[in-house]
Amino acid sequence: MRVRITRPLSGSVDGIELGRFLEGLTYDVGTTIGNYLLSEGWAVLSMDDDAVTPPLGRPRASVLIVEDDEDTRVILAQLLEHYGWEPHVASDGVEGLAALQRCRPSLIVLDLGLPRMDGVAFRQAQRQLTDWRLASVPVVVVSAQHDAPEYKQRLHAAEVLTKPFDVEALVRAIRCHARPASQ
Repeated sequence: MRVRITRPLSGSVDGIELGRFLEGLTYDVGTTIGNYLLSEGWAVLSMDDDAVTPPLGRPRASVLIVEDDEDTRVILAQLLEHYGWEPHVASDGVEGLAALQRCRPSLIVLDLGLPRMDGVAFRQAQRQLTDWRLASVPVVVVSAQHDAPEYKQRLHAAEVLTKPFDVEALVRAIRCHARPASQ
């Protein structure tokens, strides 16, 4: 993961001296330290890599993030933006259904433990929509629930990842299952 440090750091995390990361510079870091720096607001994903810029004239595929934890929503949105997808966010299943119809995403990243309408109820409501394009949007579940992998078949999910998630695995899942932007 490539991050740009946004403010001076001190101290250490998991034996890594944070003072070695200089404000304004970009570093390639592992998923754990990268997610920590992002969640604390000490860094942002770096957009320096030209390979993540979508080709000119081609629409970007959008991805709907349905996640109740604000820090995780921000990290996921920054990650998706970094890799060239257009992120849309919702904090629960009710907001997620409204956003689904509004932004017509290529894929949904869905948490299971949501307020008002959890991930299971969201997926059931989504699959019952009369517009088949919305009803069949692929879902990648990203959840902290220990039994999350057991939901793959029940929810007809393309993939199930557990938190803390591996960034590369999430990017692979989205690349593999997201519909082209024109659909």
